[in-house]
Amino acid sequence: MPTPVQHLVESMFAGVEALDVDAATAQMRDDIVLYDPHYPYPDMAGIAAVREGLAWAFTQMSSMRFDIERWFFDADGTSVVVETSTHHVLKMGGKRLDFPQVFVIDTDGERITKMRAYEPYGPHGMTGFGLKIGHAVYRFSHRRSSGVKQAR
Repeated sequence: MPTPVQHLVESMFAGVEALDVDAATAQMRDDIVLYDPHYPYPDMAGIAAVREGLAWAFTQMSSMRFDIERWFFDADGTSVVVETSTHHVLKMGGKRLDFPQVFVIDTDGERITKMRAYEPYGPHGMTGFGLKIGHAVYRFSHRRSSGVKQAR
């Protein structure tokens, strides 16, 4: 039987896999801090920044999937490290992206409060070059408002 924290994490991943911003963020606190190097702004603080980041990601992917391989819980069961096999397909060109990924997730027992994603690679070659150009274009055309806080 899944723990409450497992349910939060599985629900969040299900929302991401459905490419549904509302479902993906339903388990997150309004003051969430999220870091993921795949996004144009990897440091996202607050639900508005996370929703913006996910909306961008969902415009780039035709599908996203996370197969959870292992769970590692802290002593009180409110924080977890999740090891996944990640499988995404880009909209442009249909390129498959398959890679291992680790998420460190903190909760208050009821909502996700902090999440950091780690990958065992740097974006290299043409994919890395494409990501850098895509991120620069997005940053140029979507300046952060002064009301969006940056995570530290």
